[in-house]
Amino acid sequence: MARTGSRRGGNVLRVLVTGGTGFVGFHTVRALHEAGHRVRLLVRSPDKMRRVLGPFGLDTLEHVQGDIADPRSVQRALEGMDAVVHAAASVNVHATDALETIRTNRRGTELVIGGAVARGIGRIVQVSSSTAMFNPGLDIVDENSPLGTQGVGYGRSKIESDLYVRGLQQHGAPIYTTYPGTIMGPDDPGLSEGVLGLRTTLEDLCIITSGGIQIIDVRDLAEAHLKLVERGGPPARYLMGGQFLRWAEYADILESLVGAPMRRVRAPRRALQWLGRLGDLVHRVRPFDMPITYEATWYATEWTPSDDSLVQRELGIRYRDLRETLGDSILWLGEKGHLKHPEYAEHIRRERARRNAPRAAARKAAPKKAPRRKAP
Repeated sequence: MARTGSRRGGNVLRVLVTGGTGFVGFHTVRALHEAGHRVRLLVRSPDKMRRVLGPFGLDTLEHVQGDIADPRSVQRALEGMDAVVHAAASVNVHATDALETIRTNRRGTELVIGGAVARGIGRIVQVSSSTAMFNPGLDIVDENSPLGTQGVGYGRSKIESDLYVRGLQQHGAPIYTTYPGTIMGPDDPGLSEGVLGLRTTLEDLCIITSGGIQIIDVRDLAEAHLKLVERGGPPARYLMGGQFLRWAEYADILESLVGAPMRRVRAPRRALQWLGRLGDLVHRVRPFDMPITYEATWYATEWTPSDDSLVQRELGIRYRDLRETLGDSILWLGEKGHLKHPEYAEHIRRERARRNAPRAAARKAAPKKAPRRKAP
C-alpha cells in the first residue's frame, strides 16, 4: 500500500514525478516514497503504472493520466505540488526519428518545467543527460563547460531543453539539473538504452574502439534527486556522468564478473561512425533494435568524461562500486529471463556467496550478548 502518512525529521512534500514508469523515474519515485513523501505521477497508461509499480507496492500512488506534451494534463498534474521531478523523455538515437524526439522533449520541458515555475513551485528537478554537455574537443567537462553544439536527435533535444531551462535559472528559478551518463542498475521497467547495451555486449560483441563509457548507477541518481527535492535552494547544475572506462577496461570488468570471455572486436573510430551512418540509412527502410546509429557510435568513440566532484561534495553522493552496479544489472537481466546465457548471472551469485561466506560465518560464531537485566 502507498503511504500517505508522515515523515520523520522533516516536512512531507507533495512531489510530481513525470516518467515514473521509466528507469530513472521509477527509482526516483521509490526513493521519494521510501523517504515518506507524497508522490503523484503523470502517466499515459494507468495499466502500465500498475504493472510496473505493483510488484513494489507503489501501484496505489496518486496519478494523473495524460502526456507531458498536453498542456491540460500537465496543469492538472502540477496543481497543489510542492516539488517536481521531470524525468520523462523520449530516448531515441535513430536519425529518422530525430525531429519528433526533439519536439517531444523540448515541448515536455517547456510545459512541465515552465509550468512549475509559473505556479511558483519551489523545488524543481530537471533530469537532463550528459549528451547535452557532449564536447569532443575537451579533455573533461564540468558544470562550467559550454553546452554541446552537435547533437543529432536525442542529444539535440537535450541541448535545446537545457537552453530553455538555463534561461529560467538565470532569472532565479529554483531548478536543479542533473546530467547522468549511461544509466545502469537493476529493476529497469523497459530495458533502457544502457541496460540493453550491456546485454548486447554480453551476448553479441564488445567493440573495442576509441573513447569509452561512463556509467552511473540509477540508485545513486535517484538518491541525488531525493536530496535535491528535500534541500531546495537556488538553481544549480550537477554532472553525474559516473565512472569512466575505456572499452577494453569495460570488457575486462565484465569478463571478471561473469567468468567468461567477451567477444572483442576492434574497430577504428571512423569505420564505426560510418557503420552508424549506414545503420541510419538501413533504419529508414527497415527499423531494427540494434543501437547502430551515427549518434550512438559518435558518443561511443568520442566520449569526454565528466568531473562529478560537485555533486559528491555538495550533496554527499558516494557512487557505488562499478562492479556492484554491473553485477546487479546482470543479476536482474538473468532473473527476468533477458539473458541467453543465464550462467553469467549464476556465476556472479556464486562468487558473491563465496565472498560473503566468511562474514556470515563470523557473525554466526560471534558470542551472543546476554540480555540486560532489569534493575530491581
